[in-house]
Amino acid sequence: MVMFQAVSPTRLLYSSCSLEKTLQCNCSFHGIPTPSVQWLMEGVPVDVNSTDNIFQVTSTIIGPWTNSTISLIGEPEIVMSLRCEGKNQYGTHTSSIFLLPDKRSVYSVFVKGLIQGIVYGSIASALFFFFLVLLADVDK
Repeated sequence: MVMFQAVSPTRLLYSSCSLEKTLQCNCSFHGIPTPSVQWLMEGVPVDVNSTDNIFQVTSTIIGPWTNSTISLIGEPEIVMSLRCEGKNQYGTHTSSIFLLPDKRSVYSVFVKGLIQGIVYGSIASALFFFFLVLLADVDK
């Protein structure tokens, strides 16, 4: 008697994002054996067990289907890429999402950087002149 075991590479069935109080993205995969799902932010795996409370990931497995949702607390300050990746031993499938900040966030990041540049530039200039004065006194 010959037995066949059904196998199927991972396929992305559905992905979406919504923004209400928090940003929530969802990915659903199908495969035999059941795919595992991993979320990556800027190419770095999201630590599901992290304590920084920036991300919350929940996954549900029902038969050959895996559904995973990630919630991002707060808004991104810069353009970031988010990717969900489903894989089993027969294949990998991914979905990429680009998170764009709203205009107020871009403006506040710009102003924050401008202020930091002015402050650091002033400190560097003051130190430079301080050492020039010290060198001038040493030469006398």
